[in-house]
Amino acid sequence: MKTILTGLFLLLAAALPARAEMAWLALSPIPYGFVAPPEIASRLSTGPLTGTWAEQVEAAGARASVLVYYQPEGGDKTILFSAYYFPADKWDAAQNPDEPPPFGETVFRGDGRVLSVAGPQDTIFDPETPDGRNVIKASELLRDPKNFQPVE
Repeated sequence: MKTILTGLFLLLAAALPARAEMAWLALSPIPYGFVAPPEIASRLSTGPLTGTWAEQVEAAGARASVLVYYQPEGGDKTILFSAYYFPADKWDAAQNPDEPPPFGETVFRGDGRVLSVAGPQDTIFDPETPDGRNVIKASELLRDPKNFQPVE
């Protein structure tokens, strides 16, 4: 009987999907990180918002913001998404029901704070290439709040 149970356990364990290892990218100065598969995370880097847009984000009351870049196999890095961290009242004041959200979509709202991201609306690279597949996967990950973890 023990042999049958052991065999059944091994069969069931083999049928379960393996949990892929994930990597964590700090979104500093935002107190969150973005969780992605290593093949995507290894191509990501962060940098500050600059120029007029950075001034508008600050004037709207954001406590922090960051750009996340994707480095393709060939060529220059490109912006994959931007992230914003607002007090909830400032976030709410910036919203206009007749326009798209100016600071992306809400990922997390709680404790009087809002984390939002604005990502690609279309594929940046040919979807048949490794870079295209990575960006499509990253865009899917951006829509899932579980992929944003607070700094502890």
